[in-house]
Amino acid sequence: MAKIYEQIIRYIDRNLKEELTLDNIANAVGYSKFHIYKLFAVYTAVPVMKYVQRKKMYAAVNEFYTGRNLYDIALDYNFETPAGFYKAFQNVFGCSPSGFKKHKLNENKEILFMLIENVKTVEELDNVLDLAKNFYPETIDMEGGGRYSRAYWLEQFNKQPELILYAKDRDEICGIALGCVDGGKNITVGGDFVLDEYKNKGVHESMFIELEKRSANLGYEGIGLGIGDGEEEFYAKLGYVGKMLIQSEKHSVDELINFFEVNFKHKKECEITGSGVWDGYVNQLWLSVPILDKELKSKFEKELGDCWTQIIVHKGL
Repeated sequence: MAKIYEQIIRYIDRNLKEELTLDNIANAVGYSKFHIYKLFAVYTAVPVMKYVQRKKMYAAVNEFYTGRNLYDIALDYNFETPAGFYKAFQNVFGCSPSGFKKHKLNENKEILFMLIENVKTVEELDNVLDLAKNFYPETIDMEGGGRYSRAYWLEQFNKQPELILYAKDRDEICGIALGCVDGGKNITVGGDFVLDEYKNKGVHESMFIELEKRSANLGYEGIGLGIGDGEEEFYAKLGYVGKMLIQSEKHSVDELINFFEVNFKHKKECEITGSGVWDGYVNQLWLSVPILDKELKSKFEKELGDCWTQIIVHKGL
């Protein structure tokens, strides 16, 4: 099921500037409208056409701050009239395009001018990492040389600086999406967040849409990252699918598999995709799961116990 869902998501994302109806999506991917409806009920928090509307709007926001005429943007995304574009924008973001661009931050009615860009100098990189270490104090090490240290990000900066993104309001960095490459066909996100006062304004979504677009243009095939509790709906809305990594030092791989089969054999959308032992003592089980389904995570952690779970989300480009 997950592979079919990814196929549908890729088709939608590659055709955002075309007319996208449930009929032509079904015809293009070779599955019935009912089957597509059921897949979105399992894997996302929104119906398929609402997903299409959201993705069109998030993509439009990326062009929003370049100074392009809104009428031209509306035509690009296959809206026949500016009024239709404005209505769809209002449905997604809760305000008009001009209201989104000129958000009232405080009583002085400061205007929010948002820019999403990649780091271009080592100084910019250090500014991004200084902010990131406040959110990831155990991960961002400015002095050491491990994964996600300053030395690691300097190496990434020299490899692919256009994937180390930040959102900026005037002179303040207010969000980051740090894409990294390690020689494979996929991008890993080594950190992403927006400051509290910029949440729910489309900034986070716009950074990810930009990261996806740049990654695809560079020839990468997908993006993956680990997510925390409470982030499932955000990534589901962007079309990401999930795998769950279950790790235990106490329970053997066979015991983890047996617990899964006893409790979740009836769930057709959940399946074992891999298993093994990491570093000689950590037993691991990989499962394909809908990221909005928290039952499996809860059962492993609370009923089986002595194990740790992590949701890894991925999206093909």
